[in-house]
Amino acid sequence: MTISQRELNRQYRVLKQILSMHTFLKDKYERFALIIDIILLICAVVFCATTFIRDDVFTHIGLASQNVRFILGITSIVAFLTSLITLRVGWKGKAALHKEAERKLTTVLEFFRELCNEDKTWPQEKSRELHNAYWEAMKNTIDVPANKFVGLKARHLRKVKLSTMLDDAPGSSVWLLRLINLFRSSKKALKMSDPDKKTDDKE
Repeated sequence: MTISQRELNRQYRVLKQILSMHTFLKDKYERFALIIDIILLICAVVFCATTFIRDDVFTHIGLASQNVRFILGITSIVAFLTSLITLRVGWKGKAALHKEAERKLTTVLEFFRELCNEDKTWPQEKSRELHNAYWEAMKNTIDVPANKFVGLKARHLRKVKLSTMLDDAPGSSVWLLRLINLFRSSKKALKMSDPDKKTDDKE
């Protein structure tokens, strides 16, 4: 049994969309994890500085010993809270899962692209193989969080539209193209929500 070109087109489009979502989430969680690591590193430096440096050194630079102890206390609290946040949110683990999803989806997407004909279709004899590769990747990767799906989809579609506009006008400012896309999309959305427009269409 072969898979229709329409379904293969849908799968190819979904692959690009889901890959974009996982890439964004991976980068986001890696960035958060890096911030946490930097905070803990700063706290460790402060601990070392306040533990091994003599009190007269702090006095020489204008810091009283009680102020140093206050700084040490604040740093301890920050380090403790940061450690709790790390345990609770698990950003490194989430980043690793989305990175693995990115790797698997990229492999399948490359497979689709390698077999794609010049007329943007796929060989019928390879359709079942492409279909199986698609579902294998989708079933064995972490899901995109439901509460983030719509926002990430909108972000992906904006990126695709912006890329197309940039191809047509490479010398334009990216911010200008974003404003144009926002204006056009908003205008279209307002027309879709206009009840009079819907009535006219039915007539």
